[in-house]
Amino acid sequence: MFLFPHTYFSYLSSFLLIIPLPFSLSFYLTDSNPLLSFNSQVREVHLYTDNHRRGMYLQMTLDGRVSGSEAQTPYSVLELKSVKPGHIVIKGQSSSLFLCVGSGGHLRGQRLYTEADCTFRELLLADGYTRFLSSHHGFPVSLASKHSQDRNTVPFTRFLPLRNTLAGESGSEQPPNNQRYFNMDSDDLLGMGLNTMVSPQFSLDK
Repeated sequence: MFLFPHTYFSYLSSFLLIIPLPFSLSFYLTDSNPLLSFNSQVREVHLYTDNHRRGMYLQMTLDGRVSGSEAQTPYSVLELKSVKPGHIVIKGQSSSLFLCVGSGGHLRGQRLYTEADCTFRELLLADGYTRFLSSHHGFPVSLASKHSQDRNTVPFTRFLPLRNTLAGESGSEQPPNNQRYFNMDSDDLLGMGLNTMVSPQFSLDK
């Protein structure tokens, strides 16, 4: 069958338009929803804080209680994931709870993620410590007592992220027998000989 030139080119153009279609459907944008499985973008750390008399790690237990532990425990292993530039989500590895803060500034661990309560700004300080401020409420993550005047200021509102050195430990209220404790009389108070300090802004994802 003879086709006029304009008819031939019309058929050819239609054929060429059909070919790229399946390939274009194979491209998509990844979802940054923090509810999705935490992947290689996660930083696995212990958050250490101190004042001139005491040092402790932030931990979240199965009942959602947020407290300070003098030693690293499975419940102080935290997973930090960036959800947008400068903003992160913090999740307890053993408790599987998200660290959240309410409108009154009270810290808690909860099973379901809510953006308003469970997203934090990550601020790197000049001394190498980091502050975490509620993106919505403005309260800092703090281990100071509820009635302390330092509740919203230093100390206990700045944290030193230390790389996790607990391997294969299961969740337990009691620290393992080989748990490392801070010796407050030691010249190596921050345990730099035992742990590698890792600032979250400069650490590379595993």
